[in-house]
Amino acid sequence: MEFKKKLKLRLYAAIVYVLIGAMLIILSCTDFTDNEILSSFGAGFAVIGIGKIVQYIRITKDNETLHAREVAEMDERNIMIMTKARSLAFSIYFMLSGIAVVVLYILNLTFAAQIVACTIGAFTLIYWICYHIISRKY
Repeated sequence: MEFKKKLKLRLYAAIVYVLIGAMLIILSCTDFTDNEILSSFGAGFAVIGIGKIVQYIRITKDNETLHAREVAEMDERNIMIMTKARSLAFSIYFMLSGIAVVVLYILNLTFAAQIVACTIGAFTLIYWICYHIISRKY
């Protein structure tokens, strides 16, 4: 079953999240770094990973729950809704980021404006790369 393989792959990714979280927590406790943000990121990764592990184990234990989840993820209507929501979020992000760049320059915060502008450029580059990859497949 293809969907079970996808869930197993997600389970492995969640385990990697927990491991990354543990490494960041351990790294923040060493004398190598004096960065307390690492422990926060590590705790976040660990908690999210543990939550996802529990979620995927619960889904795979019951065939009825597995089937319901598969329908929810593979249903054409749900896929269309997710795609449209992602497209709308993408458009809103670009509009708000563009406004933020202008406002930051008006407030004379040029460094912050440049960072936001660079993220817009990076996001656009990623979009174009993904667009060309997907257009070649179809």
